[in-house]
Amino acid sequence: MRKLTLLNFLALCILGSCSTKTTKQIPVLDLKDLIVDTLYLEKDTLTKNLGSHFSFYETDSGKILATYLNHQLLVYSYPEGKLLKRQTFEKEGPDGIGSFITGNFIDKNSIYFLSQQKELIQSDLNGNVLERWDLPAVTSERKYANYSSYLYNNLQKSGNELYFVDIPFVFQDGFENYDKWGMVFNTETDSFSNYHFLYPRSITEYTQDDQLGLFSHVFNPKSKEHLIGFSISDSIAIVKNGKQSWKWAGTTSPLEFKKGETIPSGEYTVFQPNHESSKYEALDLDTYAKKIIRWVRLKGPNKDYPDRQEYRLLVFDQEFNPEAEIKFNIDELAKFGFNTPKGYALSLYTKTTDDIVAYAVIDFSKINNAKTETK
Repeated sequence: MRKLTLLNFLALCILGSCSTKTTKQIPVLDLKDLIVDTLYLEKDTLTKNLGSHFSFYETDSGKILATYLNHQLLVYSYPEGKLLKRQTFEKEGPDGIGSFITGNFIDKNSIYFLSQQKELIQSDLNGNVLERWDLPAVTSERKYANYSSYLYNNLQKSGNELYFVDIPFVFQDGFENYDKWGMVFNTETDSFSNYHFLYPRSITEYTQDDQLGLFSHVFNPKSKEHLIGFSISDSIAIVKNGKQSWKWAGTTSPLEFKKGETIPSGEYTVFQPNHESSKYEALDLDTYAKKIIRWVRLKGPNKDYPDRQEYRLLVFDQEFNPEAEIKFNIDELAKFGFNTPKGYALSLYTKTTDDIVAYAVIDFSKINNAKTETK
């Protein structure tokens, strides 16, 4: 649970995993007040949704949104939302990318895949494999690897470097001093390396918890910083030039981090997470309004309130000065989104049909003009 004595707090600061909490009043907004447009993308009746991982790029023939879904590359015109191309990728054979893909990155020339926890694969946009590289061997210190985009840890590319992460299924005892969670692939030298960061020391209270031992990473190409948000920390880790620092980037609402418990299940013993627990989730950059955004679950469901899911979207400027906390209903709007030239797009369930997926386009620069309730 989120309780710190003065002695513990001072110890955390000495270890470098705390930062100063804001004292200014933060406006609380409704996300609906920041919607400036609705984007509609075509789909077939067999596709339930298109997800929230799209890449935007421009070609000689126009602007494009592209996503990879169920071994298919889907290419859309922007902003019309017309499906221009559907390219299927083989699972086996010389152009096979494998059946288990844990992440991808799309640009206008190619697509990179994390495949089978074994390979990084580069293919062209017509389904032809261009290159394959074996992922780094797992060290005895790490025990196993999980190269994945889970919890919105999207692959990113800046210049000749491709960034992804090794995110643990659970944080185990003995990982406290392990720091090789960040991965870099240099596309010119075909070499892998690490960017290093440590978990906050408070993680030792939540070992074996598959909900509270997670993190979300995003790279800021302007500042050349890796930003890492942890499920159980108000502060964000910032990694630049091999050094790790911390910035407060939390909510002003009260949180309770509640570790799960081990329970018997037939012949086995299983770990059951506490779904009522608070937790920080994804972290992202809004390239339109130049904001840093972070999702937090304030409260989850319990026996008395089985449908409760209380979330906030936290908005910061690029220096991590807090600008707003935004309320939204996850039954109406998706938690995670993607960048477009007009703003940040979130799946809008209330306007999605069998034939189209709707996305609400959010302009976070409207925060100062929106109707607020002061927290």
